[in-house]
Amino acid sequence: MPPLVQHRYRPRVTVARHCWQIAALSMLLAVAPTALSAQSYLTLTDDAAPVPKGVLRVKAINGWTRFDERFTATGKRSLADEIATDSLGVNQFPQLAPVEQGLKSLTNDPNTRLTFGRLAARSDARVVRTPFALEYGLTRRLSIGLVVPVIQTRRNVQLRPNLDSAGRIDTVLSRNGNVGWVPDRSRKNAAQANGLVYSGFFNAADSISKLIARCPTNPTAAGCAAVLANSADANATLLAAEKFAAAVKSALGIDSASAFVSPRANSALANAIHGQIDALNAKVRQYLGATAGASSDVFNASTPFSYIDLQGRNGTPGLLESALGGGRDSVQTTNQIVVGVTLSAEYLLFDRFQYDTLPAKGLQTRMVIGGAFRYEPPPDTAHKFGVIPFGDGSGIELHSAMDVVRGRFGATINGRFVKSLPVTGEGTLFGDPEAFWSAPVFGPVTRTAGTVIGLDVTPRFFFGEWFALDGHYGFERQGATTYDLSAATATCEFCPPFAPNASARTSQVVGLGFRYSTAEAYLRGKSRTPIEVSFAHLETISGDPGVPKSQRDQIQVRFYFRVRSDK
Repeated sequence: MPPLVQHRYRPRVTVARHCWQIAALSMLLAVAPTALSAQSYLTLTDDAAPVPKGVLRVKAINGWTRFDERFTATGKRSLADEIATDSLGVNQFPQLAPVEQGLKSLTNDPNTRLTFGRLAARSDARVVRTPFALEYGLTRRLSIGLVVPVIQTRRNVQLRPNLDSAGRIDTVLSRNGNVGWVPDRSRKNAAQANGLVYSGFFNAADSISKLIARCPTNPTAAGCAAVLANSADANATLLAAEKFAAAVKSALGIDSASAFVSPRANSALANAIHGQIDALNAKVRQYLGATAGASSDVFNASTPFSYIDLQGRNGTPGLLESALGGGRDSVQTTNQIVVGVTLSAEYLLFDRFQYDTLPAKGLQTRMVIGGAFRYEPPPDTAHKFGVIPFGDGSGIELHSAMDVVRGRFGATINGRFVKSLPVTGEGTLFGDPEAFWSAPVFGPVTRTAGTVIGLDVTPRFFFGEWFALDGHYGFERQGATTYDLSAATATCEFCPPFAPNASARTSQVVGLGFRYSTAEAYLRGKSRTPIEVSFAHLETISGDPGVPKSQRDQIQVRFYFRVRSDK
């Protein structure tokens, strides 16, 4: 006979009688606050209590995880640090590399760097996991379960480009970049100014080329004296004019569809380009006369790079949505929610707990082992910035729990092994796939999360039959995530090679909590209604680089219902 029917009280609780309790609990969990990986194996507090034969155990958990830092090799790093930069440019947007190369030509300086200036940021993350579980005792030792985890992730991001400490646009040139973004209303003017410089030097190069070709056979023609006097210099001037014209076209644009970036007015970059225009004009005019070359300067941006320039506004794209930014959506607070399914089974290996009304004596032990298959739908978040992955995809899990109690002291020891299955979806093909500013080139990527090995110890002090104070310690090691890009065909000339942070990661968690439970008293014939409520506060105290420095508050409730009588 299962333990639940060995004592004096027969179960009188019915599903109908406690529907209001489950409904109230569901409403409480549903309206709780929302919150980097969000696995569905949430709890660190599951004990080895068996589900008696013919009994349905209903379990609901709500866990709020919050973090705004990650561990690094030298300490902790704010989530905002992976977004913020003193120089917003090619490192964040690889498609700007041709623009930067063009600016090097325009300044005749290989050390020229494109920068839109400083980008300050704030960021924090929150994950809410709410698994609802039904467990049914098939026999005294064997139970099966169904878990429906509802996982919601949220990452808050705030950006502040080129603002001073008072939140105003910083006008100090040395602090806010050497280039600006050309707004839509100014692109026609920018294209016209750049086009005049382009055409001036393009036409000059063409004219010098014709002179060089004609002068050897017609040395008395206009302009040939200077060309023949120094043909090497004439050829060098021709090449310089062609190179400068091409750089204006590639870096700054000569039509409204390409004039996006321009030097900041009065910046060192703008002055250097202006100086090169003057120097090249002087060279060109040695051979073509005083009116040859560029008759104006390239377009200069009058204002620093701003939030609107980055994000766009009212349907007008900014840098992010342009081709130079990779055509991505704006940076914003991201929310996502997913519902998975887990099928599980548990087997009671041994149970040496006392199930009578006499005072408990001696050492009491019990142990269960189990397995589960977890299904999670594949994510669709590659194109969004900073999305917290809600899990590691589908997988299989083996777990065990052992309870040890003697007098007022006890402990639960949990172990788990999780093997994730490959998940194929669209992902970035270059750079670090976990980086916030991931390269905006996407294709099919098969990702396999590393194997998880976890050990959790929950020591308890019992104040009486029903109330206990819990401590918590958890250790987890997750192997390196692997990626398969063999099906991807996209290329990116200026993007960094695919380089995931693929090392294994370990973390340690400690916490405190309490538990109110009448389940054991019920099994011993000292309570009429089996119900359990527990609370735990957990904090990650150490971790390898990349592990979130998180805090978690977790509530768990378990009800028992007699579904089938033993008689």
